[in-house]
Amino acid sequence: PDPTHLPVAPSRARPLREPPSMAAEMVGTLRALLQSDKWTRTTAEKTFSDARQQQPGATVAGLFQALAEPSVEEPVKEQAAVLLRQCLGKLRNEGSTWSQLGAPGQGECRAKLLLLLEAEPSDKVRRKVADIVQSLGNQLIDIEDDERPNNAQAWPELMPKLMTIVVDGSQTVGLRADALWAVKELLSSAWQIMVANTQQTLGVLKACFSAPSEAVRCYAGQLLCELIDQLERKEDRSNFVVLVEDLCGTLKTLAESADNAQINALLQSLQGTPALADFLKDCFGTHLLPLLSTIAKSHKEEDTQRLALEAMVSLAEGKPKAFAKVPNFIQATLEVCITFLCRLDDDLDSWAAEDDDSAEDEENYTNGKEVIDRLCKCMKANDRLPQIMEMLKPAIAGLFQVGGWKETVAGLAVLSTIVEYIEDEEMVVQMLGAIKAQLKASSPRVRHAAWSALAQFSEDHSETVTSESWAAELLPEFLAGLDDPCERVLSRGMEAFQFYGSEVERELLEPYVQGMMEKLGQKLQGASLPIQKKTITYIAVLAGQMEDGFAVYYPPLMPVLKQLVQSLLHKSEERTLLGKTFECISLLAAAVGPEVFRADAEVIMEAMIQATQVPNLPANDPVKEYMLQASQRICAMMKGAFLPFVPHILPGVLEKFTLKPKEWGQDVAGQLGDDDEVSLSLVTGADGTTKVMIMSTSEMEELSNAVCCVHTFVDELGKDFAPFVAQTAQALLLVFDFSMDEEVRDTAFETWGLLCQCARGNNQISMVAELVQEFLKRILPKFEKVGATGAVAEAQGFDTEGLKTAADGVKACLKKAGPGVLNAQQVQHICQVALSTLNASLKLRDADEAQKRSKPADEDDAVADEDGEEEGVLLRIACCEMVGALADSHADLFMQHCIGPAMQLVTTFIQPSVRFEDRRLALFVVCDMLESLREKIVSQWPQFLPQMLQDVLHQSPGLRQPACYGTSLAAREGAFAPYALAAAQTLSQMITETRSAAKKKSQKPAQACADNALSALAEILTTHQQAVAAGEAQLWGVWLKGLPCQADDEEGVKNHRTLLRLVQAENPQVVGDGGAYLPQVLSILVDVYKTGMADEETSKGIGQLVVKLGPQRLEQLAGQLKEKQRKKLLRIHKEAQ
Repeated sequence: PDPTHLPVAPSRARPLREPPSMAAEMVGTLRALLQSDKWTRTTAEKTFSDARQQQPGATVAGLFQALAEPSVEEPVKEQAAVLLRQCLGKLRNEGSTWSQLGAPGQGECRAKLLLLLEAEPSDKVRRKVADIVQSLGNQLIDIEDDERPNNAQAWPELMPKLMTIVVDGSQTVGLRADALWAVKELLSSAWQIMVANTQQTLGVLKACFSAPSEAVRCYAGQLLCELIDQLERKEDRSNFVVLVEDLCGTLKTLAESADNAQINALLQSLQGTPALADFLKDCFGTHLLPLLSTIAKSHKEEDTQRLALEAMVSLAEGKPKAFAKVPNFIQATLEVCITFLCRLDDDLDSWAAEDDDSAEDEENYTNGKEVIDRLCKCMKANDRLPQIMEMLKPAIAGLFQVGGWKETVAGLAVLSTIVEYIEDEEMVVQMLGAIKAQLKASSPRVRHAAWSALAQFSEDHSETVTSESWAAELLPEFLAGLDDPCERVLSRGMEAFQFYGSEVERELLEPYVQGMMEKLGQKLQGASLPIQKKTITYIAVLAGQMEDGFAVYYPPLMPVLKQLVQSLLHKSEERTLLGKTFECISLLAAAVGPEVFRADAEVIMEAMIQATQVPNLPANDPVKEYMLQASQRICAMMKGAFLPFVPHILPGVLEKFTLKPKEWGQDVAGQLGDDDEVSLSLVTGADGTTKVMIMSTSEMEELSNAVCCVHTFVDELGKDFAPFVAQTAQALLLVFDFSMDEEVRDTAFETWGLLCQCARGNNQISMVAELVQEFLKRILPKFEKVGATGAVAEAQGFDTEGLKTAADGVKACLKKAGPGVLNAQQVQHICQVALSTLNASLKLRDADEAQKRSKPADEDDAVADEDGEEEGVLLRIACCEMVGALADSHADLFMQHCIGPAMQLVTTFIQPSVRFEDRRLALFVVCDMLESLREKIVSQWPQFLPQMLQDVLHQSPGLRQPACYGTSLAAREGAFAPYALAAAQTLSQMITETRSAAKKKSQKPAQACADNALSALAEILTTHQQAVAAGEAQLWGVWLKGLPCQADDEEGVKNHRTLLRLVQAENPQVVGDGGAYLPQVLSILVDVYKTGMADEETSKGIGQLVVKLGPQRLEQLAGQLKEKQRKKLLRIHKEAQ
C-alpha cells in the first residue's frame, strides 16, 4: 500500500532565524549542562532559561542546529532533544515558546522535526526526536470522536511521512521502528485517521508483522492492541480481526527470542481493556490462550511469565462473562496460578532468618494469589464463581495429597485466597480442618502459611472460626504457637491472633489468658524488637476483649509499659514500638476504667504529647497515628475526666487541618522521593480549567486521623467540649473544600453537626444558629448550581460523589442542631434544592441509559453500568435524607411548605410498576416522615401505607427492610389498629421464612429485614393488643423465636430492650406459664449482654434481672444453657453484684 496518497497541504514554513554565533553558543551551553560541576551546570541552566525567554526563536533554532550537526557528540544531541521537547511543550499556555514562534516558525519546526527523524543515524538521539514528534503531534491534533478525517489538518505532513517510513524496506530497522513507535504514541489523538484509512492501516500492519525486525513486529503488535483500545464501536474493531493470527505469530516468535524486552512490551499491550477483550474473545481460546499459558508456565524469565498471566486475567476482567465461556480458559488460568504458587525458594534457612514484617514473598507466589483473587472477584460479580470453585476443589485436594511442603503451602495459599468468596459454612469448616492440621507441621514455611490462612479466615468468617466448638480447638493452638522455635512463624502466629482474638468471645478466651500472659510477659522483656512489637499488640488484643476481666494484669503490666515508653521516647529507630505501646496502654486503660487509670493518665498523656514533639520527625512517623487513636480511646473511656488534656492535644491536632494538596508541577515533583506514595485528583476550577492536584499518602492519612480524632473528642465529651467549639469550627472550615478524599470531608461535616449538638446541649442557641448558617452558606451553593444549570447539560461537571457528601453533611448538621434554627423560607429552599438535585441525577441517569441503549447490547457492559450507577443511587438517597432531616428538625414548617413536594415524590415512586431503586427512595422518605411527623402524617397514609405493607414480602431485601422499618414506625399510632392484624400476620410469615433459611454470609441483608420485622411485630403486639388478640399467642411465639436479632444492631437494641422490659413485667406471653420460656429468654439476654445488640441500660438491666432470679432459680436455668453461656452468666452475676 502507498501511504503517501493521504492529502498533504503544502508547507508554508519559513526558516527560523538565529544569530551566526547562536549554534556554537548553544552547543557550548549544552556541554556545560552535562558537566559534573554544580556551579557550571547552574550557570548553564540560567543561560539557557534566559535565552529561551528573551530569544525563543533563536533558541529553538540553535537546538535544531545542534541536533543536525554531525560533529556534535551523541550525549550533547540527547540533551538538545530533551530541551527541544520542553520548548515545544505546553503549547496552549499563555506565553509558551511555541506561541512566540509564530506560524512561519511553527511550520519550520514541524518540517525540521520530520527531516531530523529521517536523517539522524544515532538510535538514542533518533528515539528522542521521535518522542518530540509524537509529543508535538498529540498537542496539535484535536479530532472529535465522531469524526473520521483522512488526515490531520493541524499537521498534514505528519502521518504520511511516518507511514511512508514504516513501510519503506530500504530504511534502517531502527528508523522504521521509531516511526512505528511514534504512530503508536499518536493513537490517542489520531486513531480516527487510522480508522478512516482502514485498508491502508491493515496493509501497513500486515507488512510490519512480516518484517524481519523484532522491534518492528513488536511495535506493530502494540499498535494493533492500542488501536483496538481506542475503538469504541464494535464494527470498527471487527475490521482488524484478520490480524489476530499475525499478532499471535509475533507473540510466539518474540517469546523465543533471547532478549525478553520485546515480548514484555507486547504482553503489556495485551493487558485487556473491555474493547480489547471484546476484540479477542472469539479467538482467544484457539489462538492466544495456548500461547499465553505456555509463556506463563515455561518462559525462562519470571517477569515475562507474570506479564503473560496478567494478560490472561486482565482480559477476563474486561469481559468476564464472555471469557467464562471460552473453553478451558478458567482451568488454564488456575493451572498457571497454582504453578506460580509452587515456585518457592528451597533455602528455608535464609527464609527463616528474614524479619517477617519486612520480608517479601516470591513474586510469582504473590502474583499467583493475586490473580486467583481477581479471577474469583470478577467471576463472582458475574455469577460465574461456582464454575471456578468446582475446578479448584480437585486442584486443592491434589496439592495436599502430594505432601511436599511447597504443594502444601500452595494449597493453604489457595484456601486463604478463596475463603472470602465461600458462603457455604460446611465448606468453610472443611477448609478450616485442613488449615488446623498444618499448624504444627514440620516445615516452618507450612506453619507460616497455615497461620496466614487462619488470619484470613478469622477476618472473612469470624462467626464460624470463633464459634464455641472451633475456639476449643484453635485457642490451644494459639497458646502453643507462642513457643514456636522459628521467629517468622512465631511472628505470623501472633499476627493471626490480632484477627482471631479481636473476634472471639470473652468467655471462650478467658481460660487461656493466664497462660498467654505468662509467655507474653517473658517476650516483652527478653525477645527481639520485632517480637516485642507483636507482643505489645497481642496484649492489647487480650485487654480489649477481656475488658474489666483484664484488670488483674494492670498493676504488674503498667509499670513495665511506662518504663518502656520512657526508654523509647528519643529512639527514632523504634518509633513503631513506641506507638504500639501507646496503643496497648490505651486498651489497658479502657479495660480497667477511669478510676483505676486516673493515677497514670497524666503521665501517659504527657508522654504522648512529648513523643509527637520530637524534632526532625519524618512525615510518616507512625507515633502520630498511634497517639491520635490512643487519645480517642482514652477520651471515650474517661469522658469528662479527659477534658484537662484537651487544651494540650487539640491545637496540634487542629494544625493538621491545614494540610492540603498541591498543584502538580516541576517544583512539586522535585520534592518527591522515589518511594513516596501519593494520590492524584483532577479538579475543575471556577474558570473551567482542569488542574492535577497531588498529595502524599502520609499527609492524607494525617489529615484523616486528625479529623477522626476531633470527631471522637466532640462526640464523647458532648457539651463539655463547649469551650473549644469556636476554635474547632474555625479550623474545620479548611477541610470543607478538601476534594482528594470524600470520606475526610464526610467526617468533617459530621463533626460540624456534633459541634452544633454541643452548643445546643449548652443552650447556646445563637451559636447553634451561627454554625448552621455558616455551614449552609458554604454548602447549599453546590446544590443551587445544579438546579440552575441542569444535570444533563453539565454532565461532565456533575460531581455525584461530592454532592452526596454535601447532602449527608446537611442532614447531619440539621439533625444535630435541632429545631428553631431555620425560617420558613430556608426550609422550603433546602427542600427544593434537594429535590432538584435528585431530579437532576435522575435525568442524568436516564440520559446515560438512553445513550447506552443506542449501542449494541453486551452482557459484560451491563454489569459495568450497574457498578457505575451506584454513586448516583447513593446521591439520590442522600437527597431524600436531606428532606427527612427537615421533617425531623422543623416538623411544623415541613408540614406547611414541604409536605406537597415530598408526597408527590412518594406517590410517583411507590407504585409497583416503578423500578426498584426509585421505589426504595419513596420508602425512605416515608420512613423519615413517619418517624418525625407521627400523627401529623396520618391523613396521608392511604397514599402509601397499603403498598408499604405489601412490600414487607417483596423479594428484594432492599425494599423489605424499609417497608418493615416503616411498619414499625406507623404501628406506634393508634390509627394503625385497622391494619394491625394483617400486618402482624405478614410480618410473622416473613420472620419465620427468613430465620429458617440456611446460614450464609449472603443472607445477612435478609436477616436484617427480619430484625426490622421483629421490631414492627413487637410494636403491634404491645400497642394494638386488642386488634391482634385472636392470634396473640402465636405471634408472640414467632417474635420470641426470632430473637436474638442477627444483623441490624439498631433494631437489636430496640428488641432486646423490649424483651427485658416484658420479662421484668413478667408478661405471661413472654415468660410463659410458670416461667416455661425463661430458659429461652435468658439464653437470648445472656448472648446480647454487653454487645452491639444491647445498649448500656439494657445490659445493666440484664444484670439486675440475673441477681433478682436468685441462686437457686439461676442454677436451674443455667443447666439448660450452653457451656459458653453458663460462663458468661457467671460473669453477668458477678458484675451485677
